[in-house]
Amino acid sequence: MSAGRIAALGLGNLMRTDDAVGMLALERLRRDARLPPGILLIEGGTLGLDLLHPLDGVTHLLALDAIEAGAKPGTLLCFEGEQLQNLPVSKSVHLLGFSDLIGAMRLTGSPPSEIVVLGVQPEASGWGTSLTASVEAALPALIEAALAQLTHWKLRIAEPEVAGSLLAP
Repeated sequence: MSAGRIAALGLGNLMRTDDAVGMLALERLRRDARLPPGILLIEGGTLGLDLLHPLDGVTHLLALDAIEAGAKPGTLLCFEGEQLQNLPVSKSVHLLGFSDLIGAMRLTGSPPSEIVVLGVQPEASGWGTSLTASVEAALPALIEAALAQLTHWKLRIAEPEVAGSLLAP
């Protein structure tokens, strides 16, 4: 049995300017040679509760999204642990769906043991297929933060397996 299953979930709408940042970040992660092996990459879009099945068995979940927090456009945002209770949802349909998704996972008895939401404060979310300059400029920092989190989890989950294999005859 595996010690953990790590997933990165891209959220957002590719047709709504900066709202696409989570989905675009996921695509860049997919092409990044530094992505640790075995990470599940899920294009969540705006699916909400429809993600219950793809996330079943995930122990460590990293969600990537545009987050309306009233910060300066392009600001990198991170929510984890108790901070997830304060995740802004009022201006993001899919973050409300994400909150509902986590609640449903808790009800079914299969929530991830660790959840981190990384995002960027959007500048605009109207119709369009290009990020604004401020959010485009923040995308590399979002990718670096995502890689750091995923690598941290991967190394931490692998430690007991490595230690066990060293002790085995």
